[in-house]
Amino acid sequence: MRIIGLGTDIIEVKRMEQFAQKPGALERIFTPQEIAYCQARKNRYQHLAVRFAAKEAVYKALPFGGVAFKNIQVTNLENGRPVVSVADERCRDLQILLTLSHTDAYATATAVVQQ
Repeated sequence: MRIIGLGTDIIEVKRMEQFAQKPGALERIFTPQEIAYCQARKNRYQHLAVRFAAKEAVYKALPFGGVAFKNIQVTNLENGRPVVSVADERCRDLQILLTLSHTDAYATATAVVQQ
């Protein structure tokens, strides 16, 4: 497989916390599964922020535009490893690798797209 895209993003956790206070804001960006996962965590805003950063990183790494953030879903394997899926036919033959990290103040993500 060859690398055809690379994307990275960083966001302040406080910014996501402020965004999340707006009615309906989370539902515009995140899937119900992502919201439920993050809301169940002690540091929910860190988890929301890192998923937002992941969506941005994947969007930047894809070799085409026009993918809605709600169509990019970040989940975790049982061992905690993040996994991304994109509900778009154009991604059928692509493999997307993802790494996430967060602190109290910042969340960052990097995505590599291979074909």
